Amino acid sequence: MVEFFNISDDYLTFDELYHLNITSHEILLWSSSIDLAEQYEYYLDQSTQSNLSNEKFFNCTQPWFGSRCQYSLEIKEGVLVGKSFETALTDNIFDGTCYILLECNRGGPSMCLDWREICDGRIDCLNDGIDEIQCFNLEINECNENEYRCHNGLCIPKLFLEMDFPEAQCLDRSDYLVKNSLCLRFYFRLNLFECQEFICRPDEGKFLCGDGQCVEDYGQCQTNRHLSLAQSVSVQGNLSYECWISMVCLTKIMDKIENISCDEFIQSSDIIEQLKSCKFPLQFPVIPVLYGHVTFLYHPKEIDNINVTLPLKPDYICYDKQLCDFLTPTFRHGTLTCRSGDQMNLTMNAEVTTWKSIIDSIKPYFDGCITQHYHIIDSYDSPLYHCKNSSKYISKYRILDGISDCFLKDDEQVLSELNYSLNQTSRFQCPNEKQCRSRFFPTSICSFPIQINHDDISFYKICDRIMDLPMALIDGRNHSDETDCEDWQCNNIYTRCDGFRNCLNGKDEENCTNSISLEHFLLCISSQNHTFMCLPADQVTNGIVSCFVASSDEFQNRQVNNITFQTYRFCCWNDTKCREQEDLCNENEDCPMYDNELFCDNHPQLCNDSDFDNLIDMQYISCQVINTRYIPFSLETALIYPPVYTVPNDPTQNPINNKMIESPLVKSFSQPEICNSGLYVYYRLGANNYSSLCFCPPNYYGDRCQYQNQRVSLTLTLATIRQPIIYAIVVMLIEDDNDRQEINSYHQFTFVPLEHCGKFVNLYLLYSKHGKNNSKNYSIRIDAFNKDSLTYLISWHLTIPFVFLPVNRISAFLTLPISRTFDPKHCTLQCHKGTCMRYHNEERFFCQCHSGWSGAQCNIPIDCNMCTPNSICIGSIRNRSICVCPHGKFGSSCRLQLVCPIGICKNNGRCIVIDERMIDESYRCFCSEQFFGTRCENVKHRIDIFFKNIETPLYLLAYIYTRIRFERSSPTFVILRKMTMFQSNITVYSQDQFQMIIVKIDNRYYLAVLRKFVSSNIVTSISPPQRCVGIHELLPTKLLLLPRIQRLKSYHIPCQAHVNLQCFVD
Repeated sequence: MVEFFNISDDYLTFDELYHLNITSHEILLWSSSIDLAEQYEYYLDQSTQSNLSNEKFFNCTQPWFGSRCQYSLEIKEGVLVGKSFETALTDNIFDGTCYILLECNRGGPSMCLDWREICDGRIDCLNDGIDEIQCFNLEINECNENEYRCHNGLCIPKLFLEMDFPEAQCLDRSDYLVKNSLCLRFYFRLNLFECQEFICRPDEGKFLCGDGQCVEDYGQCQTNRHLSLAQSVSVQGNLSYECWISMVCLTKIMDKIENISCDEFIQSSDIIEQLKSCKFPLQFPVIPVLYGHVTFLYHPKEIDNINVTLPLKPDYICYDKQLCDFLTPTFRHGTLTCRSGDQMNLTMNAEVTTWKSIIDSIKPYFDGCITQHYHIIDSYDSPLYHCKNSSKYISKYRILDGISDCFLKDDEQVLSELNYSLNQTSRFQCPNEKQCRSRFFPTSICSFPIQINHDDISFYKICDRIMDLPMALIDGRNHSDETDCEDWQCNNIYTRCDGFRNCLNGKDEENCTNSISLEHFLLCISSQNHTFMCLPADQVTNGIVSCFVASSDEFQNRQVNNITFQTYRFCCWNDTKCREQEDLCNENEDCPMYDNELFCDNHPQLCNDSDFDNLIDMQYISCQVINTRYIPFSLETALIYPPVYTVPNDPTQNPINNKMIESPLVKSFSQPEICNSGLYVYYRLGANNYSSLCFCPPNYYGDRCQYQNQRVSLTLTLATIRQPIIYAIVVMLIEDDNDRQEINSYHQFTFVPLEHCGKFVNLYLLYSKHGKNNSKNYSIRIDAFNKDSLTYLISWHLTIPFVFLPVNRISAFLTLPISRTFDPKHCTLQCHKGTCMRYHNEERFFCQCHSGWSGAQCNIPIDCNMCTPNSICIGSIRNRSICVCPHGKFGSSCRLQLVCPIGICKNNGRCIVIDERMIDESYRCFCSEQFFGTRCENVKHRIDIFFKNIETPLYLLAYIYTRIRFERSSPTFVILRKMTMFQSNITVYSQDQFQMIIVKIDNRYYLAVLRKFVSSNIVTSISPPQRCVGIHELLPTKLLLLPRIQRLKSYHIPCQAHVNLQCFVD
């Protein structure tokens, strides 16, 4: 650890720096702040008339930083830190973050509100359920045609779904089919936006752990927030101490209370006698246990016979009758309306072993309750569905989504006609089905892929006795990959010895090194004792399933493979149905005889265990079936080209190095839990006097970053059709209620198309005050400028739809132009000091103000003295100008110069600076054609292609395949080359080694390179013999007229007839 140094006198004045010829760039390299560097640059420009000559610059010694070198991330061991958080931490079980901008009563002091619990469909605040007020506005919300409606009612651009982006944009992640199971603690801190700007998925547990994890009620959180819930629910209230302690321990709601172990307490005291001190009927806990209104009432009849080893079950379950009008109460106690526990799955014989198991038993009865009292709603012509025998209304988008919202589950059983009338284009249909399914259903629920192209199937899947494509009616006949296979050889290079019987008689698996069957026998598992047995071939097709993982006369139906996942099905004993791999060992009775669970000890890790010798036969063959994969497209018998391997002369001397540059390890955080998601730093108060504090990210505030901020979480994806310019993007959060259009917060960044195109930009936009005014309207305005000329180009307007939400999650896909696209002559607004324009995404006009002016009509002057003359001033915030800098300049006043380090780009690469952090990631290198890498440090593989007896074309396309795994493999990249007259060869470069290269000239294809293994530099040629012949030249007219799904079963004929045929095109 670095020693402390007293550097309080180690400073230089601006005047001293000036006489030492120190530049502003140099003091930035010495860890100065950008503001101080700009001050110094201003002093250099105005040195004769500036009053800044005595301003001080402190040259900090590592690890200290700050305007006075007062901060450090490290400290010498043994140094006492006064007033630090270590002494201030409480003994709370959960020491996480809270949302305090809504006064919420959670019942006990150990539990607070999380922003994600607002409008989550359940009452969390006991003071009139204020966390669910106004939330019905989300339920009735409708999205535009070009938007996707998230499950919670918010909208995102439909383009995000269509382009299959890898991250969720809906606040509830309902647009992203892959569940984000858990943001691990270290990942959670490094990916704050990705892990924190989401609520629980509707098909997950609803209790929030505060770190991105969602569990069932009273389930276990890694953050221990579930213990805070239990502690909060276990408050003493008006109960006597003896009654309270005995009830906490007997209900098993907590293992420990007031540092007393319940197990020890039960063993060391007569807990039953203490229980008798309670006054029955007794409400415990004294606050609701579920949904903000469900309570338990205890009135045990035989106290002396209570089994203290099991949780004490409530005798009555009480609830708000107005919220659950479909439940008829059978018992009343004071103001409580209740039903007997026997009526709610808590009978005498019900097995409950934990407090959570009691909650799980009664919870389904209340899933259909409402969270607020509606006015009378006309649902006939509204986006709502009225649950049967209930006052509950839900959005029609929740119908048939796999999640029961109504008490009678009728929302999952409605007529198909209503399902069709939803007009929800984001739903999907399985082939040969009429039902439109929600995105919450996995597409693997379909027997065949949703989008089927009968012309697109892998070659090795043809006639393999596994039906991969459903029957399709073409020209009056049914066709699939398994029809018209009379001339197909089942024993071929793809099926030979692959561990799977493609031939009915097992010929393809005979005489193999690891044979799965003897001749005329099928190896399978006995249904009697679950050991290996050999089934005679004459019993394979007799219609009787005699063993597991076997086949019947409908062999392909017993081994149907899902194209997407490439896994085999499991045939249940004494049943005609087959189950998917995921149904094995899933703890569900998917097979009538429960045989899908008979061999599941230590599953699923058993198949990942390298020691297969200890597996029983059923486990072993199950793992073999699960792990079976298709043999990829093979080039084993192909004729390589060119036959002579020639390496071109390479003028470059740099060695080829395709290794990825490793990112530096992130230094571990000091005392991370103290600051929650913030950064813990040490703070120097004076000589040998140190304290500590927290630097908070935008979504938190407080001395320990313990409070959750109101904000707009914005994700932008930017793209441009052409990439010739660099853009300045300004994003502002604006109040829309008056002509001033006050800016609450803003972000400005540089967009370099070659570097950032299609990538996400995640931003936090904060309101000007903690606790925004919910009666105001807010919006986001995005302006784009040409960074070189500072020419204004285009603007977008994004409305903040639900101001009452603490966090508004908004996404937008923006396409940038290279010039202004709107003619202001068509605009009618009166703009005093500006130009009338139209938002690109709305039919709405606005005034684009000239530099130095603001307001809705550009009639409010702003002080722009901070901005340099070569920048433009577009607004102000908290009496500071907002300056847009030209390319090469940065800083709040655009006074500082962006400079690339000398020689950072190798091999004559061009360097540009994309941000002002002045770190390694700030510099981008644009490489010449022969080089690649973050610093152009790697040499590409060179390919010289010569033309022989081919007329020089105007242009050609080179398709480069780096690796051939399947015959449908797409080229890694395509290179377009314009040709000159009499040009006889071209040189192209590949970042990766390659296996095949196809050259397209006009409508002719030529095989330029074909290797069995990937190759690097090569010299080759193309000539008429290398042309890939058209299929019409190889097959008779009779076969050419067949549908392609049938014609492709004749592809082997040209190869057998023409031994030297290298390729053909269909």
